[in-house]
Amino acid sequence: MRWSRRGEVPSRDLEAWREHLVAIRPDADVGEADWWETDWPDGTPPAVGFLIPRGFEAYARVLHPAWLRDDTGTRVRWSEVAAECGTTLHPEAQWHRIAGGRDLDPRGASADPELWPGEAPARGNLERPDLEALADVFGRYTAMPGRTFVGFWVGYGTWPAAWSGMPTAPMTPCECHLFDRPLADVPTLCAEAPALAYALGTPTGVSTVVGGGRPPTPDEQFEMWAPHQWQSPSAWWPADHAWATSSVMDLDSTLVGGSRALVDDLLADDRLEVLPWPVDGSLWSDADTINA
Repeated sequence: MRWSRRGEVPSRDLEAWREHLVAIRPDADVGEADWWETDWPDGTPPAVGFLIPRGFEAYARVLHPAWLRDDTGTRVRWSEVAAECGTTLHPEAQWHRIAGGRDLDPRGASADPELWPGEAPARGNLERPDLEALADVFGRYTAMPGRTFVGFWVGYGTWPAAWSGMPTAPMTPCECHLFDRPLADVPTLCAEAPALAYALGTPTGVSTVVGGGRPPTPDEQFEMWAPHQWQSPSAWWPADHAWATSSVMDLDSTLVGGSRALVDDLLADDRLEVLPWPVDGSLWSDADTINA
């Protein structure tokens, strides 16, 4: 078995898998996204109504894990980093103020070193174990687990040219390729869709060399990189609209809207690091006034 940070990667018949991958296309009726009513009127609006639809009974913020900067693949929670750095974790906390980085800090550049030396959480991408934990909870809160809709932002460079010109869902704040999948199949889609470009021999954004310093052939790239691909949904909801998630490209957390009982279950789930989300809460970079 081969492993990646995103979970177990089994050995497989690569040619059979290639044949399977090349058939993947955005297959949902983009009209299924018409209910997703979000807008960007101006300025820096609250996250609810901008990133995720209004109208849910409760909301939660699922924090993407940070990592130790070593070979152990050890995940680190925001609460651990805040404790180490002497900062405060709260619903509108921003990573750059929790951990001391200054890359997105509206206070500008600083001579101070980063307070926490590890690897920052992934932006726009929730790791597979966390997505699977979400799916486990979500299955208890929809009457239609056989039909969920998965949107991937079109701007990620991983999508193949074969998808160009296909209908997309013009969702605010990000236009999406849209898929129709049973809830249980969504983690597999998140691993396979970004591997498609490798199967077609047209990956983008890959820079590496193999023996003798030569670039790898398309087949070598497929074997090396395709099994390790992962992209979580930019948006995800069931056909009955009982819940929804939003994780846009430059945010290090995923918003969830749903019933109070669903949010309470997420808050109690020790597989995830989850904060309650206020309806008027902001995820803009200057929103964390507690750690200012």
